[in-house]
Amino acid sequence: MISLIFTAWAALATAAISPGPNLVAVASRGLGSGRSAALVVAAGLACGAFLWSFLTAVGLGTLFDAYPALLHIMGLFGGVYLLWLGFKGWRAALTVKGGQIAPIKGRGVWHDFLHGLTVTSTNPKVALLWASLSTLVGPAITDWPLLLMFTTGSTIIIFAIYGTYGCLFSTGRARGLYQQFQKTSEALFGTLFGALGIFMMKTAL
Repeated sequence: MISLIFTAWAALATAAISPGPNLVAVASRGLGSGRSAALVVAAGLACGAFLWSFLTAVGLGTLFDAYPALLHIMGLFGGVYLLWLGFKGWRAALTVKGGQIAPIKGRGVWHDFLHGLTVTSTNPKVALLWASLSTLVGPAITDWPLLLMFTTGSTIIIFAIYGTYGCLFSTGRARGLYQQFQKTSEALFGTLFGALGIFMMKTAL
């Protein structure tokens, strides 16, 4: 049981490190308002991870066992959404407008926290990940200590990863590099988003 939880954590960390709307949210705040605002957004993302991990442990897998078509629908929807982000990334690379990562000023602790929570709660990539993990880790959560361990660990992992991203993007050097390589970074993000979107759609079919 413990090994399944660690496997789920490894998958969670791998997905969090890869580009996605969560990374865009925390990086944009870091570029626009510095480390404190980025960390507040990261805290919102971590709170969302706590909620997702709780749902995963207490019965999300049962829902998908009963209605397996939902998983395919989510995969298709998430794939289309990521393809759209990929298109926006390449459009920004060609026009230098409407980029994925753009400096965004913080609007206060509560607003920034809710921004992080909302982004991760409505992120198709995140939803599909937790839906997939639910069939793996759900049966392994057999008591409250394991539930607390899984949800707390998931929260810490997400905050650590996105907090690190936030700190990196809040530095003056990061701002300078982003401005210098904006077209390249947008093209890279566009390519990664598009590839991930195609992969999700192919997996769902």
